[in-house]
This record gives sequence, C-alpha cells and structure tokens, in this order.
Amino acid sequence: MSREIDPNSLGFLVTDVARLWRGVMEREIEADALPVTAAEARVLAHIARAGAVRQKRLAASLGVAPMSLTGFLDRMEAAGLIARDADPDDRRAKIVTLTDAADPVLDRIVAIGARMRVAATRGLCDDDLETFRKVALGLRRNLDATRCAATGTEPAA
Repeated sequence: MSREIDPNSLGFLVTDVARLWRGVMEREIEADALPVTAAEARVLAHIARAGAVRQKRLAASLGVAPMSLTGFLDRMEAAGLIARDADPDDRRAKIVTLTDAADPVLDRIVAIGARMRVAATRGLCDDDLETFRKVALGLRRNLDATRCAATGTEPAA
C-alpha cells in the first residue's frame, strides 16, 4: 500500500477551500467592523438559514458542542440579535430565533459573502460553477447520509 499523500485529493481540496473561505470571511468581517465576531456571524447565518431552530440542532449544523454555542447565544441575546424561548413541545429545549435587530447585521454579512463569491469565482465559467454546485450538493447528501447511518441522527441540511 502506498503512503503517498496527494495534496490535491478531494478531501484536501474541500478542506483547503473551506479553511481559506472561512479565513477570508473572518478578515472581511473584522475589516467591516461588524458588531459581531466572525463566529457569531456564522451562528446568525445558520439561524437565518434554518429559521426558528432548536439550540441543539443549531449546534449540530454548526459542528460545535451545544455548550460551545451557549456563550455565543448569550452574547447575541444580550445584544438583542436573537431570542431564545422554551420549545412548546419540550420545555427543557430552547428555540432560537432572529430578532429584527439582526436584519442589518445579516445584510452586511450577505454583502461580504457576495464580495467573497466574486473574488473566489474570478475566472471560472458559469457552467463549471454549476457543475461544482451539483457535485458539492451530492457530496453533502452522501456524507450526511453516512453520518446519519452511523449515529442514528437526522439529516443536518
């Protein structure tokens, strides 16, 4: 068995692109002087994506431990950007929602994301980008199904 590591293998490429994207996004958020940290901006974006969501499910979609998420949510709740209410189906669980105060912050996050997409896709044709999107959706679906089968959990996305 060969021990040669291909730095351009699918796993490395996906990881490298995600790491670079996240790093550029963090720098852009800091440069834009958003009233949230880059990590908090990720949390807001995930809440916007999911809508009203259980705190535990939000942590899973972010890939963080529920306890790690609590600190972010505490700060954002104190800033008036989110609300946490008891789940009517399980009072022990919390439902997280965005407040109207989050709208201008999310608008700025979306604008940063749009600038990043332009920079990241410079020189790439629309057909290649659409093919990449379809392949990435398939990869996400397959990996999530594998995770669900191994853990007995529900799909994340």
